[in-house]
Amino acid sequence: MKRNKKQGRFIIANITWNDYGWRNIYVNPHAGHAYARRYPGHESLNFEFNKQGLDTENRVFGYVQWTHAPTRLTKNTAIFFYTTNLKNHRGEIVGVYGNSEVLERPKETEWNGFKENVLYSNIIADKELSLLFSTPLDAKKYSGNSRLVPQVGFTYIDSILAERMISDEIEALKTSGIGKDEFEKLTRIFEFVTGKEYAEKELEFTKSDEKEQEDLVEKISYEVSLDANKGKEIIQDLNSLTPQSTEVVEYKGKMYKRDNKTIAQLKILRNFKCQICSDRILKKDGSYYVEAAHIKRKSEKGTEMPYNILILCPNHHKEFDLGDKRITEQTDKRIVFELNGKQHDLNLTLD
Repeated sequence: MKRNKKQGRFIIANITWNDYGWRNIYVNPHAGHAYARRYPGHESLNFEFNKQGLDTENRVFGYVQWTHAPTRLTKNTAIFFYTTNLKNHRGEIVGVYGNSEVLERPKETEWNGFKENVLYSNIIADKELSLLFSTPLDAKKYSGNSRLVPQVGFTYIDSILAERMISDEIEALKTSGIGKDEFEKLTRIFEFVTGKEYAEKELEFTKSDEKEQEDLVEKISYEVSLDANKGKEIIQDLNSLTPQSTEVVEYKGKMYKRDNKTIAQLKILRNFKCQICSDRILKKDGSYYVEAAHIKRKSEKGTEMPYNILILCPNHHKEFDLGDKRITEQTDKRIVFELNGKQHDLNLTLD
């Protein structure tokens, strides 16, 4: 692979693995250094783009651990992020910062959980050109059997490789069900990196959330069919959720929205039956179709907690959303409501 030895716009930087998609503090108990086993890396929040008191409306701060900062970067820089996935022991390209800059001096922000409760930032980028890849890219595709980036630090790369990685991420997302917002952001990043207009701007979009849920249902159902105890693990997982849980989770080597994993798990636990009428819709492939309804709508700041989600057939989903509804009792375990003149008392417990 050709590297720019004089100067360049693009680098790949190494960041330590994070179980929460670099949106929450994470301490790696298996790290090679005692410091890393005790304290979280400052890159833990690289893809949390709304860090209070730090990020702005248009710019996001991040961190890369390096002995010497890159000094040969030109303008209009992009930083790609490499990590070693500790679950599959595979090198992966997991995201990008566009229109990024290296700070002359690290910025210090008071933040509980880090050593001396200080979060360090040494890079800054445009939010609209920065993204955590929902489908991580296998680094071997770009480096063969050699390591793409040092364990600590960065590597300069050329524009051909930068374009290839962004293009590959777009193609990967097309097959898994890309959402319009994410596609548009990726095309903006593509155009920033290449200086060319992306050719397929009028891409026909699939419903990405439904695609993710279907993918997760298939994978989780298969595990449950092999091991009955997996059902108990699902309940434990759902019971451990809080409104502050990370927005993105990793499952079987792929990143998913936590919301979609929660809904997929609930569909399985509810046996794909409508909680109002107990009906379920059989599809021609032998699987079942059912929908998730939020008791308190997301637009009203309703959470993706199990006690705020009902599994319903399409008819009752629409009736619940649009009908004459009056909730008379609601707890974490039960909801009682009148819907278009009919009384319903639904169990919200998971076991």
